[in-house]
Amino acid sequence: MSALPPTTPLPAGRLQELYGYGYFHGVGSGFAAEGYERVHATWTHWMPFVAAELGRGARWCDLGCAYGFLVAEAREAGFRALGFDASRFAVGEAGRHARAARGALGCAHAERLPVGDATIDVVTAFDLLEHVPEPALVIAEAARVLRRGGLLIAATPDPMLFDREEPTHIAERVPAWWVRSLEDAGFGVALRFFQAPYNLELLARKAGPAPEVGFDALGVAEPIVELGGEGALRVALRSGFGEYADGVRVMDDGAAVYLLNASCAPLTVDLDASLAEPAALEVTLDGRVVGRGARARFLLAAGGHSLRLAVAGGWARLGKLRFVASRARSEELCATLPFDLYERYALAARVKEILSPGRVRMLDIGGTIGGDGGHLAWSGDFFPGVDLTVVDRRPADYPEHVAAEIGGRLPFADRAFDVVNACDVLEHVPPDAREGWLTEVWRLTGRWCLLAGPFATPGVAEADRYLFELIRARYGYEHAFLAEHLAFGHPELGATCDFFRRSGASVTVVPAGYLPAWVLMQTVNAWLSHPRQDASYALANASFNRAVGLASSVEPAYRHLLVIDRTGAPHEAELAGLVRATPPDLPALHAALGALPAGPGVAGEER
Repeated sequence: MSALPPTTPLPAGRLQELYGYGYFHGVGSGFAAEGYERVHATWTHWMPFVAAELGRGARWCDLGCAYGFLVAEAREAGFRALGFDASRFAVGEAGRHARAARGALGCAHAERLPVGDATIDVVTAFDLLEHVPEPALVIAEAARVLRRGGLLIAATPDPMLFDREEPTHIAERVPAWWVRSLEDAGFGVALRFFQAPYNLELLARKAGPAPEVGFDALGVAEPIVELGGEGALRVALRSGFGEYADGVRVMDDGAAVYLLNASCAPLTVDLDASLAEPAALEVTLDGRVVGRGARARFLLAAGGHSLRLAVAGGWARLGKLRFVASRARSEELCATLPFDLYERYALAARVKEILSPGRVRMLDIGGTIGGDGGHLAWSGDFFPGVDLTVVDRRPADYPEHVAAEIGGRLPFADRAFDVVNACDVLEHVPPDAREGWLTEVWRLTGRWCLLAGPFATPGVAEADRYLFELIRARYGYEHAFLAEHLAFGHPELGATCDFFRRSGASVTVVPAGYLPAWVLMQTVNAWLSHPRQDASYALANASFNRAVGLASSVEPAYRHLLVIDRTGAPHEAELAGLVRATPPDLPALHAALGALPAGPGVAGEER
């Protein structure tokens, strides 16, 4: 997903440069070199659906119409169709390639249509939204021109899976963002993945219930999915499923199901899978095993997730996937997180509540809580009731997330946030770029900056080297984040504090992560954190998080949290209660962890 773009349409001249002859012949695009007119999609399968929903004579407006092929198909099917495109070249080609669209096309920005309010029955935007600087403006414009009950139908790539670089894709967004934005604009929203796992189709009804849609059918609900309980859960088959016949779908080994928790809080989800014939089934959520057999129960963080179904023998016939969702508490989800993630966020959240209680505008830099398989939680689970934005170079499927390179200038105004939180990021910045990165963080800080990470304090480099070598020796790979720690070297604590003090800020240092406990738990994690891990991993972390929690804020510490106040006011007295005089009871913790089962495999990549 791209960083936040400008909020106005691109200039007309720039649009003509981007979307001229070359673009429609494969230059900087996914089109074939022989030309869009020779290899283009067809939308005939949409015609019966739109006719059933709105009638054959419905007024149809196609955005990003290109040469007008969809408009031509719709007019030939009896719809009153028109189309708009920002490219004068594309609209000019319609006369040669889509004669039925002649006289029905025009040049216009999708954000500013020459159409009256509530005059359109259906708006389509296939492969357009990722090209506009701010797609929310296109959604708002579609809501303006659509009549009540009208449909907005769009297709756009899911950046979590779409890996082709296209320079004109300036606003790819994750599915959770689209659903939230459409619902905020007053639409009932359905989604599906069609023809390719990354090809997200959105079907939205203005001021009405979402249209029904299945994996390979329009106008009918997906027959093998059954939902119950909390309405925030959305389910869409993504890949690995065959046609529906005789009450079942053939399911390949590793078939993928997209789960969206459209709320801001976690859900408890009970899954019951009905197979036509007995078969061994393994269920993984974002790369972690959550069930073996036909039933599974798991916590689902806010946002979008990947559920995979592995079956012995390579395939099975699936009759039903029944999901029942209920509300869960953020505290319950957070307790299951890897202890190192939990510890850094729990401490920052406690500091925020002490010094700045209530609603604030907050930025979490480097805030993807999880690994490459998907996010385990989001910062809002630790900072409830906060106007929160998360930025990280890694993507994450929830609406508040912005993907951007951390080392450069971030797309926010000066002092835009009351609180800026940055946990375990500075050590991943090359040494010669650290002062520039700190300057950027400080530029965004309205008052409070919470900056945490491992510094060059006694024992930290040795602990990182130990864990790096343990993972390499046992599992045969080099942990990328630890490799950066060791290659870049840990930042100097005193020099980092001085950077902020020179600007007149106060800096209070709080230890985080008693170093012997950190080494013990990372050793446990190296045994339990593997691709086929089950509940033992979560149980180990929950044992530590509940038994120790913030009691691990004692020297010698693996990490230190810098609490920085732009006003220069001192805060040592307010925060003194967070620093412990004695370390946690490691023998008792070791005994509790020893009772948990261990498993072989490869350690994870949580930072």
